[in-house]
Amino acid sequence: MAIHNFNYTYTYQSCKAVPKSIDDDTLIVREVTIEIVAVDQADPSQSIALVETTPLDYLPLQDAETLPDSFIPIDEITNQQMVDWFLAKVTDTVLDGYFTWQLYGADEVDPVPDGG
Repeated sequence: MAIHNFNYTYTYQSCKAVPKSIDDDTLIVREVTIEIVAVDQADPSQSIALVETTPLDYLPLQDAETLPDSFIPIDEITNQQMVDWFLAKVTDTVLDGYFTWQLYGADEVDPVPDGG
């Protein structure tokens, strides 16, 4: 028994934004919500989908005197950029373990030894 490998499809769902500060109402993305569809590479009939939200580290922007040149106004952010920010916070290895556990149970991920 082992962790399975999955193929993933990510679809942007939504985000939450906060003002930069009390004095600056520039919106900064605080968290991103993505739908993840996972299909087992060894058995494509096994798939699962979930909607996951992850926080983004906005404190460096919030604390900065000025926003960096690379700052993207919220109305110019693409869905793919949102997905990329989400993926910067998670790895396929973590997702593979999680989806194996969801589809096949804890014993598939971390089997209990005989006699244990």
